[in-house]
Amino acid sequence: MLDLIKIRKDLHKIPELAFEEFKTQEYLLNILKAFKDIEIHTFDFPGILVEYSHGDGDYKLFRSDMDALPITEETDCDFKSAHQGKMHACGHDMHMTILLGLIDKVISEKIAKNILFLFQPAEEGKGGAKRILETGVLDKYNISAAYALHVIGGIPVGTISTRPGIFFANTEEVDVIFKGRSAHVALAEKGKDALEAGVEFYRLVNERVKEKFNNSKEILCKFGKMNAGNVRNAIAADCRLEGTIRAFSVEDHDLLKEIVKNSVKEISRKFNINGKCEYSSYYKALINDKKLYKEFVNKISDSKYTFREADRLIGGEDFGFFAEKYTGLFFCLGANQGEEQDLHSSRFLPNEKAIEVGIEVFLKLIR
Repeated sequence: MLDLIKIRKDLHKIPELAFEEFKTQEYLLNILKAFKDIEIHTFDFPGILVEYSHGDGDYKLFRSDMDALPITEETDCDFKSAHQGKMHACGHDMHMTILLGLIDKVISEKIAKNILFLFQPAEEGKGGAKRILETGVLDKYNISAAYALHVIGGIPVGTISTRPGIFFANTEEVDVIFKGRSAHVALAEKGKDALEAGVEFYRLVNERVKEKFNNSKEILCKFGKMNAGNVRNAIAADCRLEGTIRAFSVEDHDLLKEIVKNSVKEISRKFNINGKCEYSSYYKALINDKKLYKEFVNKISDSKYTFREADRLIGGEDFGFFAEKYTGLFFCLGANQGEEQDLHSSRFLPNEKAIEVGIEVFLKLIR
């Protein structure tokens, strides 16, 4: 049997960013290569597909993400990140450990099923799920259901939470760039102030989104980072705002993009400078299959765990691409450590007791 607590701690020490998960992949492969009765597939980028073909009929797919975040860890644990400025602040170390534990159980119990276990890179941006699907590696399998989980610090260990239909929103990252002209502040009239344009854009786009959607909590357009200028006594020639837009419907998502675009145009004209929008990572809305949801609730209801129906979440999750192509279900796994901590926090440290719960819930979905 695997020492899952040690594995989790080892993985927590070596966080890597999207498509850089080479040490993580090597660590996983060293464990997986000791198993019999599986076939291991790799890609020309980090990621591992484990094939377990020991039954008749369709395959079930279980996915774990691999990547970490560009966050400096501030926990007091004795297995802190050894990679400065990087941290498993979203619990993907737990997810990988759960999937390894599931593989170990399936093999040791000689379960007569067809199962795929996917360690997916780049969930936190750069489109890892989409990249996996584009390889076509999964197309040779008849996949009847796809599953994934996420540890959550806000609910206790032993509580499982999900919902039918839309669970996570359409999510897209957006950068807004203004290019003006620098000049000494004493001769400001000779410059074109990109910073002032950026500040005015920030005010305008927030005002328009609030007005259009009546302060709805199910619509989000926020910019969390802004960079401008080089010195205190010169007009900023460049200003860059980095943000995200999120909505549950495609129509609202497109409308948010239109508001951003029109606001950039208006501010560019007003300040006589160049402005543009650039979009990057896009996550499809994650939609849970209603039939799988009912089956899931039935299997959990007769167990020792507590089920709680979840609210729709304005967060993003690229499992949505799998749930779009296959019949899919995504659920949240309680992992509260006593002190509630948000995902992506520098102090996020989910409870290790959730590992065994995650394995047992996944096994219920196999049997």
